[in-house]
Amino acid sequence: MDATSPTDPPAAIGSAAAPRGVRAEFRAVLLYALWAGLALGANALGIATLPASAGLILIAGIALTSALFVGLTRIPGDEQPTALTIIAAQLLMGLIWATLYAYFASGSPLLAAGMYTTAVGFGLHAIAEILHTEKSRLLASNAELQQELERVTRRAERDQLTNSYGRRAILDMLAREKARAERTSDPLCVCLLDIDHFKDMNDRYGHVTGDRILAAFARRVRGALRTMDSVNSNGLGSAMGRVGGEEFIVVLPLTSLRGALRSAERIRKAIVRRPFEGLHQVTVSIGIAELRPGETVSTLIDRADQALYGAKHAGRNRVHCATLDGGPNAIVMPDMSAAG
Repeated sequence: MDATSPTDPPAAIGSAAAPRGVRAEFRAVLLYALWAGLALGANALGIATLPASAGLILIAGIALTSALFVGLTRIPGDEQPTALTIIAAQLLMGLIWATLYAYFASGSPLLAAGMYTTAVGFGLHAIAEILHTEKSRLLASNAELQQELERVTRRAERDQLTNSYGRRAILDMLAREKARAERTSDPLCVCLLDIDHFKDMNDRYGHVTGDRILAAFARRVRGALRTMDSVNSNGLGSAMGRVGGEEFIVVLPLTSLRGALRSAERIRKAIVRRPFEGLHQVTVSIGIAELRPGETVSTLIDRADQALYGAKHAGRNRVHCATLDGGPNAIVMPDMSAAG
């Protein structure tokens, strides 16, 4: 039998456990040797008579069985029987030798019963330990898979170039914020940002430079957003996502239209403050819309897009907002006092 312990998992489970598994197999050999010694001792004391031929058969068989199971643990991992297979075989052989002893010996049913009991006990204990080890391994594997899934999910929801949320992720976030705002009757605004003349910069300086400008643009916007979040302290941070080539969306929870105007102006100033890459002057046009009661996400974004178009049409490097009543867009930048 294989007498395993919590600290000695069977060798068949993996190569890392092989040294401990070998020791477990030698303990099984010791168990078989103990049986043989008890049988011989009982025969010598006259407690249980065992014919000499039967004794030799049992001792030789036990020795060969022990050698077999120790040898199985030396087989390369890919060809080695599973731990449960080895344990089941050891349990079966232990029962066979105990049965043969009970058949050949006379006068000591208690000794035979003890052999049966130790065979079953050690077998069940070893199987329980294998199952415990496998359970621990599976739990650890599941934890690793969960961590990897979370890493993949985070990568999937991010735009790799700008490290902003991707289109789907930011729209899902906007939908959740809309539902929350409707439950709590809190304000919610969105800003659509579009880099002015970006296609011309791409054509003139190349896509590599264009990608660097996009990444630097996103960093500046995130810096402005972090400043606004620390100032507002509303408990819900703003978020930015890339929804097109050079178009981004900023979600501003718990922010009224007037607060969104101030935030958009801060973003515009952060972009225009100094040239990108030390060479390229970049400006941004921004359209803002505040969520109206019963409005869909699509309609909210459409109104922000109309405000963005108004900013572009008015000469770019401006902030426009869509009014709540659906009236004309208000030009609120560069003269913030025009917000009224």
